[in-house]
Amino acid sequence: MPTEIVMLVLTGLLSLVVAFLTIAIHFRTYGGKMIRSNRDDFPPLEGVAMRVVRAHASLNEALLPFAIIVIAAALLHVSNPVTVYAAIAFFAARVAHALLYLIGATPWRSMSYYCGLIATIVFATQLPFGG
Repeated sequence: MPTEIVMLVLTGLLSLVVAFLTIAIHFRTYGGKMIRSNRDDFPPLEGVAMRVVRAHASLNEALLPFAIIVIAAALLHVSNPVTVYAAIAFFAARVAHALLYLIGATPWRSMSYYCGLIATIVFATQLPFGG
C-alpha cells in the first residue's frame, strides 16, 4: 500500500480514537440517559471536554480535503517523494495538533494546524492540473 494511503488510513483511525474520546467524555459528563436522547439540551462542555470535541471537529475538517487530494493522487497514479513526505507531515501534524489541543498548548497547537494545512497544499501541488 502506498505511504500516502497508509497516512490517510492512519489519520482516519486517529479520528476514530478522538471520536471515542468525545463519546467517553459526553457519557462521563452527561450520563447514559442524556447521551441516548436527542441531545438538544446539552449544557455546554468546558475545559478538556470542550477541547476534545473541538480537536475532533478540527481533525475531521482537515481530513476531508486531505483525503480528496490523496484519493485523487492515487487514482492518477501520482506518488513521489514530495507526496510521501507531505502525507507523513500531515499525519504527524494532526497527531501533534490533537495532543496539543487536549493539553491546551497554544500557540503550538496553531503551528501544528498550519503545518498540516501546508502539507496538504504541498501535496496538492503534485497533482497534474490542466490538460
